[in-house]
Order: sequence, then structure tokens, then C-alpha cells
Amino acid sequence: MSDPGTVPMEMDRRPQITPWSAARLGTIFMDYAHEATPSRLAEARLARQCLSKFWLSAPIDALELLYGSAVGDSYRRMIGTELASQPLLRDEEAWRDHLSERLSGGFDRPEMANIVLAVMPYFRRGKMKVRKCEQNLPTWLLEDYASLFEPELLPRLRQPSPLERKALAPAGAVRAAGVEPETPPPLPQLSSFTGAQALQLTGSEEFLTRLNGLVNLFEIDPDDGAIRQELGSFRRQLGQIWLDTPEERLQPLFESTFGDLYRKFLRSGYAATPLAEEDRQLRSQLAHYVRNMTRPKATQVVLAVLPFYPPGKIGFAGGEQFMPQWLLGALPSLYVKS
Repeated sequence: MSDPGTVPMEMDRRPQITPWSAARLGTIFMDYAHEATPSRLAEARLARQCLSKFWLSAPIDALELLYGSAVGDSYRRMIGTELASQPLLRDEEAWRDHLSERLSGGFDRPEMANIVLAVMPYFRRGKMKVRKCEQNLPTWLLEDYASLFEPELLPRLRQPSPLERKALAPAGAVRAAGVEPETPPPLPQLSSFTGAQALQLTGSEEFLTRLNGLVNLFEIDPDDGAIRQELGSFRRQLGQIWLDTPEERLQPLFESTFGDLYRKFLRSGYAATPLAEEDRQLRSQLAHYVRNMTRPKATQVVLAVLPFYPPGKIGFAGGEQFMPQWLLGALPSLYVKS
């Protein structure tokens, strides 16, 4: 093996194309977590090396997208195991030290996130430290980093961001500061089925049966990429239905079979999966709209945006006083399984 200060590993000088899949890596880490036999440990080491090298070669501007994909799911499954607590082999230690040396040069270079992703799995819990991590790490990686190495940061990180708290603040809070609330922004279109077509879906046996089946499948296998992708389309359609529901029909719909399925969707845990960039933008637009809860259709927007937030990640900053009692009373249990 070469000196880690130059080209760190011989295989990097003579690259070989080895077929792999995110699903296969995820299975390897799941098997290792279930039973850490010597053979499964060896497989997990190779899979870790595969992911580490992948992050180094990944496009910088696609990192967040990749982290929210099946590759990122496999990565998070890996760092959730006790693999890093195993003593490193000699070449693994050299690889970790080489990457750490590159990090020591500072975080002002664009490839630093790639290197952090590549090196994190080689450090035991609590044994890696990124200086000023909240400024130097991207927000989509920060919570996973903190859960491994700086868990004392988690309570603060899991609070709604200042922007989200502001977006969900009531109009009175804005006026109290002496600032007139801004003109309501236009609501986004979440799905191609809108208006009457969207509302018809609430009584469609085909629509409700498919959604119910997908939620059940997700609870069985939350890492299935095809199921997660289809549920993303249903999440947008659910939001569009609420946006198009007249005020007087909100409570009856919330208490209907459709409302039961909406709550089942929230309780499935799907809302905690990483959002695609398009969904992040939609969530931001909806949250921005309800910065003034006295705006028309504010309740509809709250119902539409809830499936885009993980449990505990949405706050209303006093806006609850403008919600109808039937929704306010249901909020604490929306994400809790019966």
C-alpha cells in the first residue's frame, strides 16, 4: 500500500469497475446489524469502502439529492450500525487518516462535504469533530453528523428553524412588531389533479385502496425506493385535495374515511424521509403562506403542509389561536400510531 500522503490506496491507481447497488449495500448493513458474524463484518467493511469512494467521486452539486436517495438510505443504515466501533484494518486506518488530513486544510473548499461523507463511517461515535459544524456542514447532513459525534446539538437542531417559525407565526405577531403583513403569496399547485377532480379522489375506491396499500407496504419495507417515490406523488395529491377543499367541508372530510387515511399516512413515518428538492420548495411556499394564519385558506394550507414535516419539526409560534378546534385538538396525535 502506498503512503497515505500521496495516492492513498493502490486500487485508486488501478481502478476496477465492480458492479454494486444501493439495495445490496443496504442489505449487507442490515444483515450485519442483525448478526455481526465474521463474514458479515468482512462484507460490511467492503461495502463501507464502496460508499466512501462513491462520495469522493460524486458531483458536488448533486450531494443533497444523492443523500436523499437510496444511496443515502444505505449510508444512514451503515452509520446506524456498530461497524465503526470495530478496530480498523491497517489499510482502513490509512484511508481514514488520509481523508482526515484533507479535512484539516479547512472547510472553504467545495469538496469538503464529499470528504466528510467519505470519512464519517471510519470514526467511532463521539470521536470525530468538525469545527463550527453548524456553519461548515450542509444542513441536510448536520443532524446525522450530530447524532454520531455531537448529540448535545440535537435538541436545538430539531427545533423549527427561525425561517419556519417566522413562516408559521400569526399576523398579530407581525403587527405587534410594527410591520404590516405582506400580501399573501400565490399558493403552489401540488398535483395535476386539482379542483373538482382532486375532490372526487376522496371518494374514489381505487385511489384510497392504492394509497392504503402503499402505506402498508412502506411500513413493512421503508427502504423500498419505488414505494417511496409513489408515496411522494400521493403526498402532493393529498396536499392538493386539502388546498381545494372549501372551508365548510374541511371538518367532515377530516373525519371521513379519507381523513382516517390521511392520518394513517402521517403516522406511517413517511414524513420523516428526506425530501427531494422540488418537495422542499413546495414545503417552503406553503409554510411561507401561513406566516399569517388569518389569511384565507390558512387551515387548508396547514393540512397540506403537515405531511412534508417530520414529527416534532413544525411549530406554529402562537398561530394555534387561529385554528379550528377540531384540528387543534387533533394535532398532538397526528403522528402517533394508534
